Amino acid sequence: MTETMIDYEALIERLHGDEPITGVGETLRGHAAAAAGHAMLLGEYGSDKAKRGPSPTVRGRIAEHEYAALEQLEVRTGESESALVRVAVHMLLQMHQVAS
Repeated sequence: MTETMIDYEALIERLHGDEPITGVGETLRGHAAAAAGHAMLLGEYGSDKAKRGPSPTVRGRIAEHEYAALEQLEVRTGESESALVRVAVHMLLQMHQVAS
């Protein structure tokens, strides 16, 4: 597996340098912005239809105090355990730079 190396110092300089950031086009709002964003996502990822069939299942054990905290988070956010675990897995993959 090849790792993508990111030059964070160059990124910081580019974002915080002396050059003003200029727009690349017209500023869109409302339905026009939503349509443009949808078109961009379709161009990047293809279809916006959900895949059919069962999803892979991941199982693991966690400490009781972590499970209690997860249950509290479910109540606080209104999200299901599965939804919270999916977010956590995605964040872990992003942290290790293996997620899109």
